[in-house]
Amino acid sequence: MFFVACSSIEDPKFISVDKIELLEERSGELILTSDISIFNPNWFEISAEDVSFNLYIDTFYIGNGNIEKTMVLPKKDTSIISSTLNIQKRLLNSFIDLKDSVSLHILGSTAIPYVSRRYYFDFDYKIDVKNFIALFADKVMQDIDVQIREVRIKKIDIQNIYLDVIFMLYNKSEMECKIKKLDVKVYKTSNYKDVVGSSKIKDSFVIQADSFNEFKSQVKVNTLSMASAIFSNTMSNENTLFIKASSMVEYNNIEIPFTIKRRVDYNPLTLEIELK
Repeated sequence: MFFVACSSIEDPKFISVDKIELLEERSGELILTSDISIFNPNWFEISAEDVSFNLYIDTFYIGNGNIEKTMVLPKKDTSIISSTLNIQKRLLNSFIDLKDSVSLHILGSTAIPYVSRRYYFDFDYKIDVKNFIALFADKVMQDIDVQIREVRIKKIDIQNIYLDVIFMLYNKSEMECKIKKLDVKVYKTSNYKDVVGSSKIKDSFVIQADSFNEFKSQVKVNTLSMASAIFSNTMSNENTLFIKASSMVEYNNIEIPFTIKRRVDYNPLTLEIELK
């Protein structure tokens, strides 16, 4: 009966991929886990071992996956199966030019117990590119620690006060990254609306893997705006300014935005600065 069933088996239906998590980052690939939902439309239970598959976008191979444990699909029911995915890191570059969603082609096979042949499966699944990149971005930002270490006055002239904002960045990952388009603004209030000074770094610079790095941005603050901020804060007994730094981290040709916000306390008489 089992042999007859297998000879006329109706293909299980691939429902969804959920709970994708990045387990490990190696030099050439990313190791992910995911839950795969599969519906068995047959009137009998399907048991399968040694499930393996390749992943393609269009005709481009991007990785492979497997299900380590014996897969059991109850009849006329949906099952959630845990799988491991190995994604080629060098192919992440292609995701930059992709649309919002793409069709992921899955081609694989499995061994069916008691039957001396492999069962081959072939199906497509639409994935959201933004969600995939967001997953990768979360891992990147865990590996890259950026902080404002110090703010100090560089010089003062009639029109402007120049502040040096010192950043400390620790790249804990095994890959280099690039800092692009650093934009620093100084605000009067904590709602980050009234700008009193700003700076931009247009040139990109590379941060090596597993390294500590220090870099700075010089912020030009208008003297009249600063005086107004000092006066209003002194009147309210709040000698405070607020800094927001925004930038892009380019990691394996994928651009990931990040923002840092810090409060700066200062003495309006001595202009001594302290970060909070």
